[in-house]
Amino acid sequence: MATQSHFQNGEVPHGFAINESGGLIHYKHAIVLAIPNPNQGNGTVWGDAYLSFGSDWADVRLRVALHNGTTWSVVKNWDIIAGDGRLAEKLPAGIQKVSIGRVKKSAGDMVDNAPVGWLLEYL
Repeated sequence: MATQSHFQNGEVPHGFAINESGGLIHYKHAIVLAIPNPNQGNGTVWGDAYLSFGSDWADVRLRVALHNGTTWSVVKNWDIIAGDGRLAEKLPAGIQKVSIGRVKKSAGDMVDNAPVGWLLEYL
């Protein structure tokens, strides 16, 4: 029996959540996704999960933080290049929340509203 992929998608909110030094500007410009635990294996309900981003009109930097149920275990910046294909990464097992916010690349960065879409895919 073939498995079916499951998708969730949306847009990253406009406005910068994080400044160029890594400090919080305001959390109202971020989004938090509560997700089923990915990559459980052994025939459980949810298999491998991938998080993807794509942008148009401008390159965008995002802060992506992953929560494993106890702590924010992975926090890193993703550079989403408008001229490239979508950027995707497999999520680690046990992730329960994903936090996404725009990051200023420099003090002069004013591109806080270029369209950026996210895609969460479970296989």
